Amino acid sequence: MAQARGAGTPQALRLSQDLLERIDRYAARLEGELHLSVSRSDALRRLLTLALEDAEDTAESEAILRANEPRVSWEELKAGSASPTQAHES
Repeated sequence: MAQARGAGTPQALRLSQDLLERIDRYAARLEGELHLSVSRSDALRRLLTLALEDAEDTAESEAILRANEPRVSWEELKAGSASPTQAHES
C-alpha cells in the first residue's frame, strides 16, 4: 500500500480534526483488512483515487445519458409542439 518516497509531489492541505479522525479510522480499517501498515498519507491517496474514479465514472455516465436524450429544437418548444417532459418520456 505504501508508495515509494519521491514517487509523487508533496502537498500540504488543511483538514478539520473530524476529517482527520475519519481518515485515521479508514486507515485503521484498511490495516485490518490488508494486514499491512497503512499511513494517513496512504489512506488519503486511496480515498482521493476512489473519489476521482467515482467522479469520472459519474461524469462519463451523465455524458452518455445526455447524448441519448432526444433533441427538441427551441422553435418546437416555443410553438408548443414539444415540451421538455415529452422529450424525456420518449
